[in-house]
Amino acid sequence: MDQIKPVLGTRRRLRSSCWKVTIATAVVGSMTALYLGILLGELETSFEHTVELRGIAFNSSLQTENSDYYRVLTPALERLFLSSFQDSQLDSSCTGCTILGYSRNGNSSVIVRFRLRFAPQDSQPLSSTVEEEALRHGLAAALREQGLSLAAYGTISSASLTGMLLPSLPGDQRSCPGDRFTCHNTQCVWKGNPECDGQKDCSDASDEKGCECGSRPAMQTATRIVGGSEASRGEFPWQVSLRENNEHFCGAAILTEKWLVSAAHCFTEFQDPAMWVAYTGTTSLSSTDSGAVKLGIARIISHPSYNADTADYDVAVLELKKPVAFTKYIQPVCLPDAGHHFPIRKKCLISGWGYLKEDFLVKPEFLQKATVELLDQTLCSSLYSHGLTDRMLCAGYLEGKIDSCQGDSGGPLVCEEPSGKFFLAGIVSWGIGCAEARRPGVYTRVTKLSDWIFDAISAQTPLPVQPSPELPPQSSSLPSPAQQAQSTEPP
Repeated sequence: MDQIKPVLGTRRRLRSSCWKVTIATAVVGSMTALYLGILLGELETSFEHTVELRGIAFNSSLQTENSDYYRVLTPALERLFLSSFQDSQLDSSCTGCTILGYSRNGNSSVIVRFRLRFAPQDSQPLSSTVEEEALRHGLAAALREQGLSLAAYGTISSASLTGMLLPSLPGDQRSCPGDRFTCHNTQCVWKGNPECDGQKDCSDASDEKGCECGSRPAMQTATRIVGGSEASRGEFPWQVSLRENNEHFCGAAILTEKWLVSAAHCFTEFQDPAMWVAYTGTTSLSSTDSGAVKLGIARIISHPSYNADTADYDVAVLELKKPVAFTKYIQPVCLPDAGHHFPIRKKCLISGWGYLKEDFLVKPEFLQKATVELLDQTLCSSLYSHGLTDRMLCAGYLEGKIDSCQGDSGGPLVCEEPSGKFFLAGIVSWGIGCAEARRPGVYTRVTKLSDWIFDAISAQTPLPVQPSPELPPQSSSLPSPAQQAQSTEPP
């Protein structure tokens, strides 16, 4: 494809577990308190664990102590963990439980990190083996019959130990600095982009969980794309064609068997899921491939902060009516961690059925592909009168010639990592013209919105679909994404 251009329409910081001590004004009282603290510290035994909770979904609100979800789940888990030692040799010896934090596991469950404290034993120190075995059996017994109901948040059906951790010091944090990867057990990995690279960098192996994505099983060998051309079947198995009134309108990418991701501006006018169908497993717009699958859309959830005038937060997720079965021609793309780094000048791939030329409004029959280069943010922002936000990235070439175009909106910008897996770096969002010099394509920066995407596809209760706010047109030397879309959006 000479050009593929957008329809212009347009980790967490966990609370450290710490003890607040009031300083006594009496010298004797202070010394006594200090002495008792040291004595109890020497006698008391504590263990830290991480447990995977099945049956409930992770939400970023679990990282806020005053959220309803946190207030419901935390005391319920404290009671569960404390009661797990009943009818065991450690019955009544567990003196306290502190929830240290929550994180996510893949796309489905919650990881909780907690500390258990035990009174001194009469005979010999409590061993970690005895404590862990008692906890494991206790949790299984407590949840075996009916699980643990959390009302609107679901029912915990199982709680599985994922590994022991060394006690952490007061003041430790759940998030890692900069773009470092945070493991589920809060370990920081100082290697760039460790997720799904085939190496277990986290002690709990959480960097290699949920990695059944970004593969191209139909491709026998890697292919290098040097210009726009037709894509081979199975080359972009996550590619989806979104059709309104049986006409291809936007692209999308497969995240899971139940969820797609696209651009919010695709649904500004057509928000009713019943108006949309999705096709995948095919490179043909006529869907003549034997493996083509037609999918109904149950829900469309646009980012609540999406701004149709500026194209900021231009992302939406679509829930399918029925799960799609993965084949060698239908696969999910990898959703990057918020700290995933896509370097400037990295060569990545775009794909779609958009117009091949801006002035030739005919969509190609077969899926087109092209290689584009990730561009410097400051440079690109200057080309667009500094109209870019942190949720946007630019890809293409300053000289133009290769780009995305109308009809490609919502489609994927994917980057291949050394592991051979493809990660979703961007979503086709907006631009000016198609493949014009010094007018590169602008994409939604997925790493800035991956936490929201994950929360949206993990929520068990319906999320509201936010209508786009109607804002007055801006006066600018360059047309706004919304204004450009009105003149270039396909009929």
